[in-house]
Amino acid sequence: MTLFDTVLPYQTATWLSSRTEDSIPTNHRIAAPGDMAKERLVARKLGVNGWKRWQYFRQNFSRRWGDEGQCPVSPRSQDALLKALESLDFSPSAKPGLFLTDDGYFELAWRDTEGRSIQIEFGPNEFELFVEGTGVEETHPNSQMEQIIAKRFNSR
Repeated sequence: MTLFDTVLPYQTATWLSSRTEDSIPTNHRIAAPGDMAKERLVARKLGVNGWKRWQYFRQNFSRRWGDEGQCPVSPRSQDALLKALESLDFSPSAKPGLFLTDDGYFELAWRDTEGRSIQIEFGPNEFELFVEGTGVEETHPNSQMEQIIAKRFNSR
């Protein structure tokens, strides 16, 4: 059994769910068109635990949450995260973690090969980068993400 065995293709799941409410076992969820490529990317880059966290945030924080009404997950933040994951290559020791900020933005954090912290927070229009090893703390527009990642992390 693979990570994606419980995800039904959109057309199949839609057809089944239109027949009866009980057609789809509760451990299956409907994947929208295009989700499989995103899910594979997240699983490949962040591992099973990162994929689970991503799913958890998407499914449970789509509305205001918390005692102070924190913001729901930002779809534009998620798009920026996915764009960054396409360009980032993590070392086997990096073990990237995925977090959700009170503003509804995704944040990636991992350690470089010397154990120093690297963090990227993905806003809807810009991303914030912190690299402990070099003291870099910058904000850039999302349109420059691929160039900045290539420059800072020697990725693609």
